[in-house]
Amino acid sequence: MNMRPVFLVMGSLFLFSSPASYAESSVRLTLSDSIKQALDHNLDIRIAEIQLEEMESEIVQRRSSFKPKLDLELAPATWAGELDSLEYQPQASLGVSLATKGGTTYSLNLEQEKGEDEEASTSLSFILTQKILPHPRVDSSYLALEKSLLDLRQKKLSLQEEENRLKLEVTVNFYQILEQQRKIELKRLYLKQAREDLLVVEDKLQKLLANELDLLNAQMEVANAEEVVFQSQDELFQYSRELKDLLGIDPEAQIEWIAEPHYELEPTELDLEGAVREALANRLEIKRKELGIKQSELDLTLTKSRGSPSLNLSGGYSYTEPGKGEYGASLIFQIPLVDGGEARAEIQEAESGLRGGYLNLEKLKRDIRAEVRSHFFDLHRSMRKIELLRFSQNWYEKDFQIARSRFSSGAITENELTEKEIDFKQVEIDLLDAILDYEASRSAFLRSLGRKL
Repeated sequence: MNMRPVFLVMGSLFLFSSPASYAESSVRLTLSDSIKQALDHNLDIRIAEIQLEEMESEIVQRRSSFKPKLDLELAPATWAGELDSLEYQPQASLGVSLATKGGTTYSLNLEQEKGEDEEASTSLSFILTQKILPHPRVDSSYLALEKSLLDLRQKKLSLQEEENRLKLEVTVNFYQILEQQRKIELKRLYLKQAREDLLVVEDKLQKLLANELDLLNAQMEVANAEEVVFQSQDELFQYSRELKDLLGIDPEAQIEWIAEPHYELEPTELDLEGAVREALANRLEIKRKELGIKQSELDLTLTKSRGSPSLNLSGGYSYTEPGKGEYGASLIFQIPLVDGGEARAEIQEAESGLRGGYLNLEKLKRDIRAEVRSHFFDLHRSMRKIELLRFSQNWYEKDFQIARSRFSSGAITENELTEKEIDFKQVEIDLLDAILDYEASRSAFLRSLGRKL
């Protein structure tokens, strides 16, 4: 039994079937919907946001070191003395402290307890410590806090870059799917043509106007066309899975990707020089380099502080009832004598890192100027290409409509009508491909300006 006809029939049923259950259960997503879905549910973005929240919590903890602290300690149930003659001696203490970024520390302690004579004794002490040297008088913990704030800004910039990258990736994948859908429609038209050619050959064979070899060739054309459709559907399936993964959607979910009703080009309101100026003002890489330079400056300050002599002034007053009070003051010197040149080497390293940061920033600005110029011209070329292809699309669409009218009147054959439809589908694919190039060029241009996509 010849299985080829059976195979062709089954292939036809699979290729052109459209189950009602799929249409009912599928979710329709446009490009805008897809981008919003990705930003809300992409796992990489969510992980980055959680890491950002953790860093913000850490900074809140560091900031609390420079806010007033108030501690109250009560011991109302306290007994002391011999085992057979325990005396009730409740105690209470109150402590207040504050550290400032200028290296000043304030400490106030108040204690009260009941003594053996049943009288309450109170003691009060106030201590102030001020860092005098080295200059600038900035507490090392406060410098560490400043570095953490810079790290937080770096993380926010990185998250913004990740969101821009995700938007571009979703846009590219989305238009790849739309383009692949059009390609499948085109391949099905080729398959339809091959089947019609097979019917013609079979008719000729019955009239002895063709031979078995002609029939086999026609059958092979149909089989090859079916294989191309199967492969195109498989590629579409892969593209859909990749986009679902970006969107954080279940791979088994049924999604119908819908093109926007009217795609409009977004004109650039900037000239080349204006684009360069905007890029130099807004690029995240420049901001990161500038933050890196600030971090290097803080590192240099900390390094000099560790390797320099220090001088602290400490003073205070303590008072104990009844009428016993005394003042105290001291100057504390800390002088590193011999460190084997370690401090000087650390300072030189920090200074070299700072100079390198300035040079890298200047090189980055130069590279950004060249990048903006390149993307500026690429964007305008892609816009002109779309305008030309839209003229072609309108021409082929009208040509196809005329062909349908002529086919209805019997002026042309079905094969000739199919050829006109193929031409129209091909220009649609070319236009989608041009739109994909434009979206990539536009995204690259906006990213080169430091804008959000």
